[in-house]
Amino acid sequence: MHEWPSTLDVGELMADGWRPTPFRQFILKIHSRCDLACKYCYMYEMADSSWQNRPKQMSREIFAATAARIAQHAHRHDLADIELILHGGEPLLAGHEAIRELVTLVRSAVGPGTRTAVGLQTNGTLLDLPYLRLFDELGVRVGVSLDGDETMHDRGRRRANGRGSHADVLRALGLLGSPAFRHLFSGLLCTIDLRNDPIGAYEALLAFDPPAVDFLLPHGNWSAPPPGRTPDTDATPYADWLIQIFDRWYAEPRRPTWVRMFNEIIHALLGGSSSSEHIGLSPVGMVVVETDGGIEQSDALKSAYPGAPETGLHVTRDSFDDALLLPSIAARQIGERALSPTCLACPVSRVCGGGLYAHRYRSGHGFANPSVYSPDLLRLIGHIQRTVEADLSARSKGQGKGTMHLREHRIAAGTFSELAGGGGGTTAVAELSAAQHSKHVLLVRGVLESARASGHPDAAAARRAYDLLATVQRRHPEIVNAVLRHPSVGAWARRTVRMLAAGDGAAAPGQLAALAAAAAIRSGTTCEIDVPAVEGVVTLPSLGQAVLPPTVSTATVECAADGTEIAAAGTIVRIPRDPRQDDPRWRGLRSLSSEADGMSLHLVIDDLDPYRMPETTNIGGRLTEAETERWQSTLHQAWDLLVRHHRIVAEEVSTAIKVLTPLTAPARGQSSSSSRETFGCVALSTPPDASSLAVTLTHETQHAKLSALLDLVPLTLPDDGSRYYAPWREDPRPVPGLLQGAYAFLGVAGFWMRQRGLESGEAALRANAEFFQWREASRLVTGTLLGSGRLTPAGQNFTAGMARRLDGWSRESVPARARAMSRERSEDHYARWLRRNG
Repeated sequence: MHEWPSTLDVGELMADGWRPTPFRQFILKIHSRCDLACKYCYMYEMADSSWQNRPKQMSREIFAATAARIAQHAHRHDLADIELILHGGEPLLAGHEAIRELVTLVRSAVGPGTRTAVGLQTNGTLLDLPYLRLFDELGVRVGVSLDGDETMHDRGRRRANGRGSHADVLRALGLLGSPAFRHLFSGLLCTIDLRNDPIGAYEALLAFDPPAVDFLLPHGNWSAPPPGRTPDTDATPYADWLIQIFDRWYAEPRRPTWVRMFNEIIHALLGGSSSSEHIGLSPVGMVVVETDGGIEQSDALKSAYPGAPETGLHVTRDSFDDALLLPSIAARQIGERALSPTCLACPVSRVCGGGLYAHRYRSGHGFANPSVYSPDLLRLIGHIQRTVEADLSARSKGQGKGTMHLREHRIAAGTFSELAGGGGGTTAVAELSAAQHSKHVLLVRGVLESARASGHPDAAAARRAYDLLATVQRRHPEIVNAVLRHPSVGAWARRTVRMLAAGDGAAAPGQLAALAAAAAIRSGTTCEIDVPAVEGVVTLPSLGQAVLPPTVSTATVECAADGTEIAAAGTIVRIPRDPRQDDPRWRGLRSLSSEADGMSLHLVIDDLDPYRMPETTNIGGRLTEAETERWQSTLHQAWDLLVRHHRIVAEEVSTAIKVLTPLTAPARGQSSSSSRETFGCVALSTPPDASSLAVTLTHETQHAKLSALLDLVPLTLPDDGSRYYAPWREDPRPVPGLLQGAYAFLGVAGFWMRQRGLESGEAALRANAEFFQWREASRLVTGTLLGSGRLTPAGQNFTAGMARRLDGWSRESVPARARAMSRERSEDHYARWLRRNG
């Protein structure tokens, strides 16, 4: 009998446009034995017993082959970050030198172009000072398994002779939590035992001040149910257990730790994607390598039946790309298409995601079932949803004094309709901009809370900085708002929160002090605050950079009535009265401005901040004075064109766009981009003329509007790997990227529709050809989107509004020669795309 997903046709998925998501997490089973005999262990106590036939330890040859395969995969998919998880059995049984060799091999093979984070999950019994010194040297983050107090923990986590392990784990946690090694502590993993008091277990974990806690549902399925979970009943013992902890955790004024399950559910309820295979519908980007070099799926599948995780692939002969095309792997990357009819009809399916894949198994049916925990998941998610909704409603009604204010943001139906048609004007864009400001406030607060919860060494400094920022806000709210709205602040804060949650040592919460210093300088607030420096450079968002000796890592900003100084290592940098001006050790952010027909545009050139346009490979350097003057001259002409002939676009640009970031010019043409992380910033290479700059601002403002709207209204379903043709790209695109492109080129088509009436001769021919090409391209893609099945109901309505606008424009006549030019270009592009992508 063939059980699902063995019957899944990956070729058919590929033909329909699906593309696999590359692996980013590599779990290496470096030792297959353990020094404990935990009663609930899926590896030794459940259906699969393949560990008995595997080598105890991964060999040096398998180390080398695995490192080469990881590097091959990272390079082939141009991965900026990957994660290496050392696992077992008990990975510490592998020994110090084996761990050092493996980590060094992988990082060396991958190279500096891909950052390799390394983590290790241990039962803690062997964790000692020599191991911690090694992990400190290698930058390895450590998670420890702990199930509660001594009685709770030793109920399940015992040695083969029956002796408990709690005392050994306490000793290890004492070392890991000490000031010397606290930065390595990634969190605690607790397997739920219904016999344990939930609050007692939670408090026992909190005693070690963990940066994160994972509560793990015991592995089981429909054919081998977990303890206390009777199949086909509505009882919810695990939800009842977890809800007691959630209510305690959520009610804390300052939450003492990051509870991964709760945070993931809240994030998914608010429209975010999941980063855990336990929650949501995001493609699973994780793969396992066994001690013998076998490439496998999640080892949790060992709880289902013998051989369940196996793929038949091996690192010495097969690539990880080969694994991506297996039905068993594809099934965990296709989102809703892997859910059972019961799950598809469930109101929380997008949040639950069907539950952990291993928990869906039923003998004879495979994995096309709801989770055996589905009643628990439905109750838990519903409870969290009601709690969060009530909290958000209460917060929107009563903001306390002395805080950075938030308000509830909703998009009216009429405004939504106008945005769908490609417009919206000043009112709509102002609403979106206000929501982005609130997003930045939340992210900055998130930096503060995440730094504290993770035990980051800069947590206290971040607290002082936040307090200073709140002090300035009480007297000068408009200045704090301006600093928080600066686009790079959003990118820094979002990345810092994510890195702190992941235990990434490169997180920089101390940069919050630079935000506070910028607000103090701009407001003239007298204060003194230490700020971080990177190789001697202090970046003050919205203002500029101070350049100190390269060995400096911390500098002191002193704001006084007669000006501001930044000092360190005997060097003093005085910020000019007009911070836009340069000084020998000060580089100010310069500005551009223009006015036409009573409308003004003021833009900052941010060519300094390291967060000004994340993940952009062609980021430009500092503009020279001559280049700045050229940009100013071109802006005058472009702004005049927009104001006089594209008035609504001009209104939207002036409301949305506040910063320009230079890019390095491509070999041909012009380059531009924007980012959902940096609302208000347009990155572009030097514009060749006014018309090019005007259409670039039109295009990127469309991206900004849609990105801001997506933070309020989910328009697309979680990515299931489907990829589609886009007439403006050389690569297949996911639905979110397709929607972004169609919306941007809807704006471009509108620009050229209006502009063609202003041109004559060859310029008029070109304008007509541009209008026809982008009108047709956007309409083609809106049709693809509407038929994809990957839009939310709001997304369907929005895309239908785009289609109606484009259909209205189809009645606009275009000269035959312009149509022919456009079609030739479009046909050439599609032929190239087919040759490249098949």
